[in-house]
Amino acid sequence: MASKSNKTTKTIITFIAAYFEDSNIHGLKYVVKGDLTTIEKCLWLTLLIVSMFFCVKIGLESVDRYYTKSTVVGLERDFYYWNTTMPSVTICPLIRLDEERVRAYSRQHNLNENEFQDLYQFLEHLANSTYHNFRNIPNNRNIIVLLDRLKLTPNIYQELIYNLTGDNTLRTKGDLAIATDKIRGTSGDIIIQTRQILTEYGLCYMTNTMLSEKFTSQYMIWGSENYNDVKGVENVLEVKHSSYFDSDVSYNFLGFGNKPIDGFLHSAFEVMQVDHNLGYTNEPLQVDVECMEIITEDGFEKDATISQRKCRFQHESNLTHYPVYSKNICIQECRLNLVYDICKCIPHFYPNRIAKPKPICDYRTLLDCFVQHADYFIKMYKVNKDGGRDTVPCYCVQNCRDAIVNKRAKYHMQKTNDLVGGNSLLFAMINLPTYRLKRQIIFSFTDLMVSIGGTAGLFLGFSVLCLVEVIYYFTLRVFFYAVKAYFGRN
Repeated sequence: MASKSNKTTKTIITFIAAYFEDSNIHGLKYVVKGDLTTIEKCLWLTLLIVSMFFCVKIGLESVDRYYTKSTVVGLERDFYYWNTTMPSVTICPLIRLDEERVRAYSRQHNLNENEFQDLYQFLEHLANSTYHNFRNIPNNRNIIVLLDRLKLTPNIYQELIYNLTGDNTLRTKGDLAIATDKIRGTSGDIIIQTRQILTEYGLCYMTNTMLSEKFTSQYMIWGSENYNDVKGVENVLEVKHSSYFDSDVSYNFLGFGNKPIDGFLHSAFEVMQVDHNLGYTNEPLQVDVECMEIITEDGFEKDATISQRKCRFQHESNLTHYPVYSKNICIQECRLNLVYDICKCIPHFYPNRIAKPKPICDYRTLLDCFVQHADYFIKMYKVNKDGGRDTVPCYCVQNCRDAIVNKRAKYHMQKTNDLVGGNSLLFAMINLPTYRLKRQIIFSFTDLMVSIGGTAGLFLGFSVLCLVEVIYYFTLRVFFYAVKAYFGRN
């Protein structure tokens, strides 16, 4: 039995030695060459081990570079050929509800004038509520009785506010005839599409956006897409672009009547941040801005994974409550989860059409838990006893396509309400950008293969054919060698 085992071992060693002699990998044949001394063989074996070590080390560095450092943000300056996407703006009217709709709702439920006033004030404050003003929501015995009578539970707060507010954007071809009464963006004779959205400040209006049509109040509350029939009409733009040679690099956001408004300036690829407003105004406002766009090269999305590029396109959403991705939306979901962890419910202004909806907060919880932690919820950190910051874990990567928007100046256009049709915001790019940022791949999968192959070739003389040779030698060659040995014994 021992003799048979020794014979098998000897056969295996002979076979491996034969591979070493025939292999094209540099140095292997000298390890088993018969006319060399033991010291020479050990020297060649040491050189092979050292070469393999550096080959593996440098190869792993190339792999690490491919997965963590394969993309860069470069600078472009050939501005004569660009079409820069102008910034977007969100406006939140500070009088949200349509009084006639609220009166019709009151008549439907047989409310008297005092009850109408109580309901209107309550819903108006609720519609205007966000983290810094929850304390203003009315809370008295009349409200409690009225809500019980109308069976207004927290899960229908936002639906009722939507129905009593309406959507006053320019949405259909028929609206063009009465465009002056509709909320819309305009640039000369051109109309820029506008949509009503659900924000952390309630129902607001956004124009000049590149976000998916799923990012609308109608979709986030009801689950239906807000099809905009105006698209097929001439002189209607989804987004306004500007080139270096354009004379008109501005647009107006109109249709708010004489209602006070609060504006939020942001990238066309982003949404507003509730704590970054332009300020309340009762008169038209002009804002001069500068914008630097961030673009991607062709093939950037398919040639690099999210972890490699460290950014996401809007359709690559990993969020639970929102249908599209942006960094600010991701931060909103982090805040939503923080609120839920502390107060065990979420405010009514968050979309909640998910498989397992979270409880919606009662207004009394908004007055209690949210007022108490408002600063923590907005900043998403709190100062600990040692003076340091306890930051909320929130892993939100950048947008792959975005723009850096800076406000340069702000002017109140006094006594011009009648001239421009009420409160509005006029945005103008005072200096067209002469440079922009571009996300690029500098180390592709092909580069990785070339790097590993070059390293293996440098240290070992290894190539693709050498790899094929190894596979062949230890599969087919082993099989035929074993068959030959078996039939040779018989």
